[in-house]
Amino acid sequence: MFGYGLMRKGNIFCTIYKIVGRLKMVKLFAVRCFFSTFALMEQNRQSAPKGKIKNIYARGADDGALMGLYFVVLFVFMVLSPSVSFAGLAGMSMILGVPFLLYYFLRRTHRCAHGMTVFSALWMQGITTFACGALIFGFASFVYLKWIDPGFIRSMLEMAVGYYQDLPDSDGQYAMMADDLSIILKNNAVPSAPAIVIAWMWLIVFSGSLLSMLVAAVVKMRKVPSRR
Repeated sequence: MFGYGLMRKGNIFCTIYKIVGRLKMVKLFAVRCFFSTFALMEQNRQSAPKGKIKNIYARGADDGALMGLYFVVLFVFMVLSPSVSFAGLAGMSMILGVPFLLYYFLRRTHRCAHGMTVFSALWMQGITTFACGALIFGFASFVYLKWIDPGFIRSMLEMAVGYYQDLPDSDGQYAMMADDLSIILKNNAVPSAPAIVIAWMWLIVFSGSLLSMLVAAVVKMRKVPSRR
């Protein structure tokens, strides 16, 4: 009984030791996040107007405004692609340029903080950037789909039907997809403008959060040159 009691007390002490160790790790991580944010705020104190100090979220909102305008231009090229030959190529080039634009935003923040920003802060700035950009893009695309060209979605579905019907189809897969789209058009089951816009916004935020995680890791891997 005495040995069992000692063993039980030893297990309790081991458990407490592990918990304390984990709490210390959390504490160190929180302190590092605090000093990272503090360094970024101090760096912006001189350049920002009095009383306005930019943090990660403010930077994400500012960058999100530029990202939103970028998405709006991309949407314009997508709308013009059926009638303008170079619009499709320009839109694809802009899609490929999104990671590089995000890298520029996050790298700029990391350099301003002298390389002290943590991975989670950069990731959060990227998520905020895409969230704000999605709001601007959603507003612009909704205005276009609702009032400027209400038949845009239907015309895109009709174009997709013709595209699948013209493809060489040995197993009938493309013909089946064309038939499904034709049924949607025939039954007037075309998605509404709000449904399409919300789906696009969710796609931007979800894919942007994954992209921000990768780009933030790349930014952290590159060292920031020290100032002399």
